[in-house]
Amino acid sequence: MNHRQLEPFAEITGDAYRFGYRAIGTDDYFSTIDVPTSIVERAVLTRASLAARVDPDGTVISHMSQANGNVPDISTDVASIDALVQRAVNADNLRLEEATVADLGTLLRRLEDSVTLVKGAISQMTSDKGQTSI
Repeated sequence: MNHRQLEPFAEITGDAYRFGYRAIGTDDYFSTIDVPTSIVERAVLTRASLAARVDPDGTVISHMSQANGNVPDISTDVASIDALVQRAVNADNLRLEEATVADLGTLLRRLEDSVTLVKGAISQMTSDKGQTSI
């Protein structure tokens, strides 16, 4: 009796994901199942959450994580706040998003509030540690 060692695999085949087992080091399939891409992606995304954080230097990092905790957090995007704002106020983006002057006013107030918070944090740090101001 021939006993081949098997390995699990997953691959994309057009509009489906193919999952199964194959002989190690070959393309000889032992068993496979093709699942439509839309079903796999919906199942993954319903169990995933997306969060963003801002580092002290203004880098915005988004993470995707699985609700069951079996998959480690995956860093999905990294950008600076100024780059994100630049993209947001780009004329093409404003047109696509159908942005209004009121929307931009809200953005401006939020950015000004953020600047106030950062200045407060700097002031607190310099007074706590006797450091010089930036």
